Amino acid sequence: MNNAAREIHRSYDEYGPIQVLDDGYKRYLAFGTDDEQSCQLINQPYLLQHEYTRAILLSLLLVEPKHITVIGIGGGTLLTTFHHLVPDCHLIGVELRRDVARLAQKYFQLPKHPNIKLHIGDGFDYLQNSEVKTDVIVADMYLADGIDQQQLSTQFIANAQSRLNQGGWLVLNYWLEHKMEDHLAHALHHNFDQIYMCDTGGGNWVVFAGKVNINQSLINEDLIKPLSKSAGFSFNKFLKRLVVLT
Repeated sequence: MNNAAREIHRSYDEYGPIQVLDDGYKRYLAFGTDDEQSCQLINQPYLLQHEYTRAILLSLLLVEPKHITVIGIGGGTLLTTFHHLVPDCHLIGVELRRDVARLAQKYFQLPKHPNIKLHIGDGFDYLQNSEVKTDVIVADMYLADGIDQQQLSTQFIANAQSRLNQGGWLVLNYWLEHKMEDHLAHALHHNFDQIYMCDTGGGNWVVFAGKVNINQSLINEDLIKPLSKSAGFSFNKFLKRLVVLT
């Protein structure tokens, strides 16, 4: 985070502080720590700034989604970018903290659009109780002190699988320190047909778990160039980092 950034908003809820900072070029969301939760170019809000969020967009090469669910929206940057890249897709953002969702629209240009719905509540509970089927689930559940432990649970993986349409993908953002614990790898293999992992080069692993027919080609190579152009970065950088979890 730019040290010159000035705080333009601070509020508190039961989980602690929520800060918005601005350096005139970029805007940042923080939860009272040195780790920025979101970063956005003010003039081009759909151009993702974090390496792990860019890696998450590989999901658009794995399925052409009609519905995407993002759990843990932060500044709403992923929702904004998905809406930019696949404008006809229906999006649901699930956010634990009501004020975070409000600030995503107020300060981070998250569009108010009929195709973007926000659900305030716990992500684990949402997957457990929702009857909405989806093509992509992005799980990015982080609090000020790190990952929400529910995202590391076998039940979370199973719940996600049950919410996905056939051909759908669960996308998980983990810090490198989590690596791939045995119980997590077992749960992924038990519930999904194909699992990829991507070391983003920025301190995160992104896991892609597919409810798919592995006898078919999984990556749509025809979309690499047009999506790279629209997203403002090369997808090939992350495709080269993609490995199969065995």
